[in-house]
Amino acid sequence: MSDAIKQNEQIYDQLWAQLPVPTHTDWPIWPELQKEIHAHTRLLEMGAGVLPRIPMEGGFFADLSQAALRKLDDHGGHGVRSAGPLPFCDGAFDVVCAFEVLEHIPDDETVLHELARVLRPGGALFFSVPVEPKLWTGFDDACGHVRRYVASELAARLAALGLHVERWTTQPNNFGKLSGDLAGAFLRATAGWQKLTLWLKKKAVEGEQRLVLKWRTDDIDLSHTDGGLIAIARKVA
Repeated sequence: MSDAIKQNEQIYDQLWAQLPVPTHTDWPIWPELQKEIHAHTRLLEMGAGVLPRIPMEGGFFADLSQAALRKLDDHGGHGVRSAGPLPFCDGAFDVVCAFEVLEHIPDDETVLHELARVLRPGGALFFSVPVEPKLWTGFDDACGHVRRYVASELAARLAALGLHVERWTTQPNNFGKLSGDLAGAFLRATAGWQKLTLWLKKKAVEGEQRLVLKWRTDDIDLSHTDGGLIAIARKVA
């Protein structure tokens, strides 16, 4: 396991142990996810922590945090601890989700292959990532990011795996250089203050849950203005 992954595990394990689990219907992505869910739909979410966008009851979850997996299991989920190859057969799931995950993983190519492998033909991949490398600040460092994506390049990599982006939207993730560096320095300086860290995370969740998503199908690199990409890709049938 890489040092970056170990660092992420340490940061989030403490946080997930204390953070309450919101209901999946509170997330603005839910109306789109709901369109994909029918009788016997199998869903997998990677790296959800205790903030899953899919229903916990009967859902499958791959994560490094044992604290998160215990909570998800307590709510009827099926958790597996994995940071590499997923312990599922090819085409096992109708829906696969990876929200705010890929930017934390040094070897994202392996993860992309695994997400594509376990998704059935015709299934949907839901994902979100920070975009526009020019927007990199100390905030990205403090959050454990290892990259910001060029949206069109990521879409091309997915297409090579048989996953074609159908529609996309954005979320704010575009600090200016000075404000981002100051925010990053603040997060690093207060990392040991668990109550403050918990409060900040709760406020971030509340902000994300208030988002109004406006879906688009035009040039995906236009997402770079806002700095955060949310997208849905369909696996070729």
